[in-house]
Amino acid sequence: MRKQTCILLAVFVLSLALTACGHTAAAETLNPVDPAVWPTPPRVPAMPSPTAFPKISLAEVATPTSVAAITIPTRPEAAIVPTAPLPAAEPPAGAVSRPVAAAAPVPAMVSLSPRGTVRTPQRIIGLHKGPGIEYGLLDELVGQDVTVMAVNPNRDWILVNTIEAGLGWLALADMPDADNSLNNAPEVITAWVNSNELTLRTAPGIFADPVGTVAINSLTLVQGVNPARSWAHISLPTGNGSGWLPLQFITIHAPVDEVPVYVDTAKITPTEAAPAESVSNNATVDIQNSKLVLQLSSGGEIVTIKPDGSNLRRLTHGIDPVLSSDGQTVAFTRWQGDNGSLWVIGVDGSHERQVLGFTKQPKGADWSPDGSQLVINFQHEGRLKAKTICHDLSEGDPPQPPANAFGYLDENGKPKVRVDIKGKSDYDADFCYTMPPDPHWGLRVVNIANGSYEDLDGGTYAFRPAWDPAQPWRIVSDGGHGLLATDVNQKSHQKLSENVDDGSPVFSPDGQFIALSAGQPGGGSQGHDIYRLNADGSGRLRLTDTPLWAAVQPDQYHAWNNVAPAWSPDGSQIAFLTDRTGRWEVWVMNPDGSNPHAMFSQAVNDQLDISYSFVDERSISWR
Repeated sequence: MRKQTCILLAVFVLSLALTACGHTAAAETLNPVDPAVWPTPPRVPAMPSPTAFPKISLAEVATPTSVAAITIPTRPEAAIVPTAPLPAAEPPAGAVSRPVAAAAPVPAMVSLSPRGTVRTPQRIIGLHKGPGIEYGLLDELVGQDVTVMAVNPNRDWILVNTIEAGLGWLALADMPDADNSLNNAPEVITAWVNSNELTLRTAPGIFADPVGTVAINSLTLVQGVNPARSWAHISLPTGNGSGWLPLQFITIHAPVDEVPVYVDTAKITPTEAAPAESVSNNATVDIQNSKLVLQLSSGGEIVTIKPDGSNLRRLTHGIDPVLSSDGQTVAFTRWQGDNGSLWVIGVDGSHERQVLGFTKQPKGADWSPDGSQLVINFQHEGRLKAKTICHDLSEGDPPQPPANAFGYLDENGKPKVRVDIKGKSDYDADFCYTMPPDPHWGLRVVNIANGSYEDLDGGTYAFRPAWDPAQPWRIVSDGGHGLLATDVNQKSHQKLSENVDDGSPVFSPDGQFIALSAGQPGGGSQGHDIYRLNADGSGRLRLTDTPLWAAVQPDQYHAWNNVAPAWSPDGSQIAFLTDRTGRWEVWVMNPDGSNPHAMFSQAVNDQLDISYSFVDERSISWR
């Protein structure tokens, strides 16, 4: 009878203690992870899906750095908004000196001035964005006075200035009275700006100093392109501003191959025997000829595709594919039960081979900068299954359950007690709670040539490693409590972020920035978003967000998920997965988060049945 009284008293005390904090504990409860939710493609039945990676810390989320608003000009003629200069950056590792002596220097900067005034016919003629009807109509003119400014290289279209629509192009065939005004008119190539708030820079490449922004729907003059023909040097028609813009955001009104390579003659001294332009690797990449590798599901099909949506084809199957720096080889992992292996394959589908076997649940492969090694994370120690812990109430009050425990409150938020009746006056009462899986992860560096490896201490929860392309001795991974940098040589650690939800880190091509995704483990109503950090962990900038109008839609039950960031090979864009349209699609944005848009057409997206499992999987690799 005494034991029964003690148990009943303990149950009463426990009920009072836990009821007082029941609502708080419920708010912090983490749902158990069900491994069955990770998709396994039916076409590849042998490949199991990855085990979930639970986040167990409740560290506070770091507050994103606020971003100053950018003023957008209202008139295309004043499209460049000056920007305060940034401190000069150190030249990125891997910078190369690219000879340009063979390129003919571009003539002096062209600035437009009136060459004469003519009147349009007393019939409707079209004013166009470029020298051709294919570039689109700006306005229709009837009997208006226009000012002749320039002609196109073929001298069959006239660039004119109008009172209402500003600058535009007229077909010379529609303007027979303009011949006398064309004798001294300069030949120019123009470009139309298709994206808003484009940053104009002092050199080709996103890490050059900014000089201002360019407004959407601006007509600009093209002075030339960089040797890789991926950036254009543009200037305002008024001649009071110039700089570099990436080609993918403008429409040049001439074949790009016919646009001259721009050489800044002011920077070439007479004593230079071989003039050269120092450019970083990101400025010499032709992004249109780059390729992407996509993982349609974790452990499922891996496909290759070009940025324009062409050349879509199946490559192989596996987990977390990643392209080598030269874009010729893809590394990935496969699982057979708890055992796994590391593989490589040519991007053309040739020479598929296993590099390393008998590794427990390997994933998250990334290449060393020289392409000779791969780093992976693998599971070691810890707990892969949920664990139930019980306390006998006859021995006194149980301790408060850990913050990530679950299963100890009933539907009313009251503590549950398990009673085991052994007889009329003899029974046991236990208070039980369940702890979620807690796997531990380590890092392993593997030699591609012979499969030899060395394990690194990347912390207890080292996950989804990213090899620093500018500092080969450094690997950054999701440490379970924020991003952690591991010194491969010194075997030391440096914490880069305090946000427990930070994951999927990926370096920009020159190693100056890290893109990452952050959100609740396993998804959640608050969604995931993409952030950008400086390589040292400073300067946190939020790149994606769910607008208020989207969050309050009747059929919208959660914020958008934006995950799996991947830098373009020239560093001018970040690709990512998003479910904002109701399905997973590949989108791209500028490195500052501006101009997000679908990368592929709807027809291409219909062929890409993409799923995402919220286990920090690498779904996109771009080289």
